[in-house]
Amino acid sequence: MNVKNNNVENPPHYQLFEDMQAIEIVARSLTVEQYKGWCLGSILGYRLRAGKKDDALQDIAKADQFEILFKKYCHLCWDYEVNGND
Repeated sequence: MNVKNNNVENPPHYQLFEDMQAIEIVARSLTVEQYKGWCLGSILGYRLRAGKKDDALQDIAKADQFEILFKKYCHLCWDYEVNGND
């Protein structure tokens, strides 16, 4: 995996513990609806600022990654099973 992919798919500064990333804590702290809104807000933020901080293609890739992250971790939301999402 090259550095750009690592910064998009598995940024080391978001790794809290060996087996847990910060986004897992975020998902566990929110409802599915709140988590979806947080992910959508992150997508919008990365797209709006694309190229202003990091490489534009990397920022777009990070935005796209949040759609993947929503699907990957929404089952951790505290109301996931309560709302029939199982």
